[in-house]
Amino acid sequence: MGSGESVHLTEGRDRVDLLVRGTLVDVLTGTLRECAVAVDDGEVVSLDPPDSDRPADRELRAAYVAPGLIDAHTHVEASMVTLSQYGDAVVPRGVISVVHDPHEIANVLGVEGVRAFVADADRTPLKARTTVPSSVPASGLQDAGATVDADAVATLLDDDRAVALGEVMDVPGLVAGDEGVRAKVRAARERGLAVDGHAPGVTGDRLQAAARFLDNDHESAALAEAREKADAGLRVYLREGSTSRNLADLVGLVDEIDSRRFSLCTDERNPADLLAAGGVDHAVREAMHLGVDPVTAVQLATVNTAEAYDLPFGKVTPGAPADLVLLSDLESWTVEHVVVDGTVDPVDDVVEPVDEDADAATDGASPSAPDLTTDTVDFAPVEAADLAIEHPGPGPVTVRVQSAVGDFRTERLTAAVPVETEAPPRGTDAVLVADTTADVLPMAVIERHGGTESEEEDAPSIGRGFVHNLGLDRGAVGTTVAHDAHNCVVAGRTHETMAAVANRLREVGGGICVYDSADGSFTTLELPVAGLVADAPLESVAADFEAVDRAATAVGLSVPGGLLELTYQSLEVIPTYRLTNRGLVDVERGELVDVVAE
Repeated sequence: MGSGESVHLTEGRDRVDLLVRGTLVDVLTGTLRECAVAVDDGEVVSLDPPDSDRPADRELRAAYVAPGLIDAHTHVEASMVTLSQYGDAVVPRGVISVVHDPHEIANVLGVEGVRAFVADADRTPLKARTTVPSSVPASGLQDAGATVDADAVATLLDDDRAVALGEVMDVPGLVAGDEGVRAKVRAARERGLAVDGHAPGVTGDRLQAAARFLDNDHESAALAEAREKADAGLRVYLREGSTSRNLADLVGLVDEIDSRRFSLCTDERNPADLLAAGGVDHAVREAMHLGVDPVTAVQLATVNTAEAYDLPFGKVTPGAPADLVLLSDLESWTVEHVVVDGTVDPVDDVVEPVDEDADAATDGASPSAPDLTTDTVDFAPVEAADLAIEHPGPGPVTVRVQSAVGDFRTERLTAAVPVETEAPPRGTDAVLVADTTADVLPMAVIERHGGTESEEEDAPSIGRGFVHNLGLDRGAVGTTVAHDAHNCVVAGRTHETMAAVANRLREVGGGICVYDSADGSFTTLELPVAGLVADAPLESVAADFEAVDRAATAVGLSVPGGLLELTYQSLEVIPTYRLTNRGLVDVERGELVDVVAE
C-alpha cells in the first residue's frame, strides 16, 4: 500500500443496492450453502450469513442463487438472428455470456463483418466474448467470400472482447508446420490468450502433436475419443446443440476424471430450439437429467469455462461482477430472476440506441440488425443444365457419392446412376441423373460471393455431385447457410427443381428454401444479412424456420438432422466426402477427386 493510501473497513452493515437470500450454488467449493449475497454498484461485495440484517434498497429471495451461465463455444449466426436478438433470448434463461466464434460471418464479410457483428453485443446485456476466426477460408478447396490472414487475426485479437483464437480447423497444417496457421497460434499466445481446437476424430500421434498448440476441443462424438483428448491435456467441451448432441455419449467422463476439465457448449442452436428450450441452459438441464450432480452441472457452464478463458465472471464471490440467476428449482433450472452487473432482469430494461440521423419515418430508432451487408448472394441465374454433369457415353455410370448419415458426418459410397437427357447442357444431350430407387440425388454447390467464375462467361463456379440418404420424394431443397464458405447448396430429384431453388435463393438474398414440385410452391426462410441471418425477432425467425422445416418433411427430407444437415454437406474439413464449388473433396486425402469413378 502506497503512502497516504488507506482501506475503509466496515462491519458488514453498509447499505447496498441489492440483497439476495437463498441457497448459494457455490461452484468454487462444489457445495450448497445458505447465504445472503450483497450487491452494490454492479459487484458482489459480500456473502453474508443467511440471517443478515444488512440494509438494502431492494431485497429478493430465491430457493437457489447460482452464477450466470456461460456457453463455452457457439456460433450465434447458426441461430439465424443477430447477436442482440440472441442475447435477449438467452439472458432471461440465466445465460449471461457466450464465447462466440463469428467465423460464419467472417467467411462471407471478412474482418469488417466480424467487427460489425460483434459490436451488436452493445445492444444486449449478454456478455458476449469473441474467439477470432482462425480458418477463413477453412481450406483451399472451396471459395469463400473473404480471407482472414494472420495479420488480420492479430488485429482482431487486440479487441477487448477477444478471449481466444477461434477453432483451428486445419489440424494437418498445424501439425505439419504450416506457417500461416502457426502464425495465428503465436499471435494468440503472445497475448496470453487460449487457442480453441477443432479435431474431429483426431487421435493417436496426430492428437499428441496437435495438443502442443491447442487448449480445448469440442468435436468429440465418442467417449473414448474425449477421454484421449482429456488425457492429452485438452479441456473437453461437451457439446449439446441442435444437430450434434454428444452429451449423452460423453457425460460418463464427468464421474471418471476431474470434472473441472470439462465445459458445456452448444456449438449451434437453430432458432426453433433456441426459442423453445434455450441455449447452454438446455445443456445444463440435460446434464442433470443424465445424472450429473446439479452443482457439478452448473460448474460445467460457469467457473470451468471462466477459468478456460480467464473471465472475471462465472462465480459468486466478493469482488466478482454481480451476475446471478435466481431459481425456484435447481434441477429443472427454473429461473425467476436474472441479475447482470447488479441489474435485475436487464432484458426488460434494454433501450435501443437512437440514431440522430435516422429517417423521421422510423421515429429515430436504429434498425434491429447491425451494420452488416445484405447484398451477398451474387451469382447469375442458373438453368438445369448448369447443375448437371455431362457424360457422353451410355449408362449406368459409377459415381462417388457422399452419404449423409447425420451428426454432420458423411460416409463414402459408390452408386450406378442413369444417363438421360433430362437437362441437356451445352454441347451434349446426355447428363447423369438421380437414381431415385437408391436415394442417390444430384447436388450442386454454387459460388455465391461473386468472386469466381467458370470458363463459361458470366457463369458462377459450380461443383456438381451426388448425395445419398436425403430421402426426398419430390422437389428440391437449398440453402446459402453452408458451412464454412456459405456458398449456395442445392439438392433435388431433378436439375430443374434444383435450379428453381437456387434462383429463388438468389432473388431473396439468401436463406433456406424448399420447392414442392407437386404444386409448384416455394417455402422460404429469408436470411438477407450475409445470407445467414435475419433482420427480425427470434420469434418470427423461429416460426419461419419451422415452416420451412415442415415443408422439407412434406417433400420427404428424412436425413437425421433435417435441413441443418444440408448446411454441412460442403464442409470440406469434416470426413469423408464433401462437395464444394470446386468439386468433390476427399477430406482424408485433402484433395479434389472425380465424381465419376470409372
